[in-house]
Amino acid sequence: MGGVKVFVLRLKDVIRTGLFVLAGLLLICILVWALLPKKPAAATLYEPGVYSAQIVLHSKPVNVEVTVSTNEITDITLTGMAETQAVFYPLFRPTMEHIAKEVLASQTTDIASPVDSAFTSGILLRAIRAALAQAMR
Repeated sequence: MGGVKVFVLRLKDVIRTGLFVLAGLLLICILVWALLPKKPAAATLYEPGVYSAQIVLHSKPVNVEVTVSTNEITDITLTGMAETQAVFYPLFRPTMEHIAKEVLASQTTDIASPVDSAFTSGILLRAIRAALAQAMR
């Protein structure tokens, strides 16, 4: 007998099965994405050297110098600050020392600014970022 066979499926069962299939495919995609090797980081981030950005304080320039090797920031200094500038802007040197320590430890300029010198930190971080932009390959 080669008759027609009829299957009866409940819509609820079809929807449930479809959702399980989608969840399984999503899980497989997530596992594949997590287990695939990531792209290797660039071998060199910076062109080695000393780069500077200028800040004008009390009508006179002060340089923020950033020293970099091929893949790390090695030193950050504030140079050319005159005695009168240090008197008028007493937070610049200690804030620069704090920021330099933080940036060298984390190797990023995305650091928290000290609350007592947020404005000064912003100025110095912009100058550091400008100097690092020159060093980028």
